[in-house]
Amino acid sequence: MPYITSAERIGIEKGQDIGQLNEAREMVLDALDIKFSNNVPADIRKLIKDLNNRIMLRKLHKSSIQSKDIEEFRKTLEELTAQDPA
Repeated sequence: MPYITSAERIGIEKGQDIGQLNEAREMVLDALDIKFSNNVPADIRKLIKDLNNRIMLRKLHKSSIQSKDIEEFRKTLEELTAQDPA
């Protein structure tokens, strides 16, 4: 088994984190596309693609499934991003 330095381990973990964030973003966008027949406004897409908080993305994924229309989802998105300390 090859030795992995601390720097390599940190790089691997960072790559995994980035991959998980990308996957979470795509899950939210896919759910919105299915729910709202690919009629997701560009500003909402951009806000989701700019998010770096997996917990928030998870909440948005649930909201994408539960929202009755895109405006209800937008309200949830705005509320969550307003609370985000980052």
